[in-house]
Amino acid sequence: MKRYIFSILTATALLASCTSKIDFDVSAITGPVVATDLLLSEISTAINTDPLAGGNRSHYVELYNGTAGAVDLSDYAIGYQASTDLTTLAPWTFPTGNFLQLTGSLAKGKCYVIASPQVDATVVKYDISWGTTSTTSANASVPLQLSGNSAIALLKKDAAGTYTLNSIKYKIIDVFGSPLVVRVTTTGATSARNNIIWPVAGEMDTRNRTFFRKKTITSPTTDWATAQGTSTTTSQWDMSADRVWDYTNIGLPTK
Repeated sequence: MKRYIFSILTATALLASCTSKIDFDVSAITGPVVATDLLLSEISTAINTDPLAGGNRSHYVELYNGTAGAVDLSDYAIGYQASTDLTTLAPWTFPTGNFLQLTGSLAKGKCYVIASPQVDATVVKYDISWGTTSTTSANASVPLQLSGNSAIALLKKDAAGTYTLNSIKYKIIDVFGSPLVVRVTTTGATSARNNIIWPVAGEMDTRNRTFFRKKTITSPTTDWATAQGTSTTTSQWDMSADRVWDYTNIGLPTK
């Protein structure tokens, strides 16, 4: 019996003298990041008269479903609004022809691409085309002509919404650009309209870019003044180099 007691006391002493420990960081045990709603996830802007654009308007808007389940696209619409000067602030308006009501279903983790009818179909893979087919002297006030000053709104059905599209009420939930935010001017374009742009991430010439929503963004926002950011750190968007469009991620979650 004494031998057993001695063994127990020895083991207790050894345990008491041990100073190492295992820390469990509860905050590190988390599941995948889940978005709260659909997001505008990728945008391409281009001036079709730019020599490197090849005469194409490879403009598109991509939506990403990062939520926990499939999303009914018929609850959503896309709106378009171009700005024609630097400082005039105007409310969002979506006359007939400047909005597209969506249909179908989008599975979780999947993207939905809305493209100009004038895209280069060999590089832009899309789900639906929308907008003007005019290739010359096009009216920039109609979609889908994204040259740096054309704002895109993602709308969702809401009985209390302030926008009525085909007798259905919607609210804006996400934006890229905004007629409520001032623009800046730059040089080198072939028309005054193309000189008017929204800076993004501190970049003052965003006419010919591909934009990618950062992975860390999981909620849509109507606050474009904040989303555009003033640097690569504060912006919600990354972008390609000027006139170096990146179409490799179309239809896929952000890189």
